[in-house]
Amino acid sequence: MNTPATFDAGEAATGEVALTLDAVLLYEDFSAGLRAKWVLDCAARLLPGPLRFNLAIWRFDVLRAGIVRELALHKASVADVVVLSAHGRRTLPKVVQHWLKQWLGQKSDEPCALMISLNEDYRDNAAAARIISSLQAEAKARDVTVFPHFSTAPCSKGAPAVQTIQRPAHPNTTRVDDHWRWPEMQSHWGINE
Repeated sequence: MNTPATFDAGEAATGEVALTLDAVLLYEDFSAGLRAKWVLDCAARLLPGPLRFNLAIWRFDVLRAGIVRELALHKASVADVVVLSAHGRRTLPKVVQHWLKQWLGQKSDEPCALMISLNEDYRDNAAAARIISSLQAEAKARDVTVFPHFSTAPCSKGAPAVQTIQRPAHPNTTRVDDHWRWPEMQSHWGINE
């Protein structure tokens, strides 16, 4: 899933021109994606003045598709921030490890940050420690600053992070729910009734 989106963290409210950063978000599953988006929301509030993120979002498993992997590499090679969000209970999938090595090998010489967001429950997990230490070692050679992060993200249906993750991948993309009327459940539909 790739969801290009622009996240405005205050431009409309203050009237100031927002600083725009390109960000790539890679996530393990929905909850990890919410946590990653929440991390960006928090980072935006810490900086003075309004901040805008041009987001490109991919779930780990879609990186197996060659064209998607190449598109994600291209976006990340010019990104200001790459956010990797996983649970941290086991090592990263091979496709993600390979993608990260490729990205670090071809990224531009511009400064970049790699935020590694892992679930708070796995802070003391050996796999989480290996993820962080291996990425720090690889990133150091490419002048990429690594920011480890542990937390659980608050989750509510109306939260901006949830709305961004659920946004269609393309403005012309519609959701099945927009065209399909799901039947209401009827009590007589059961096989034993």
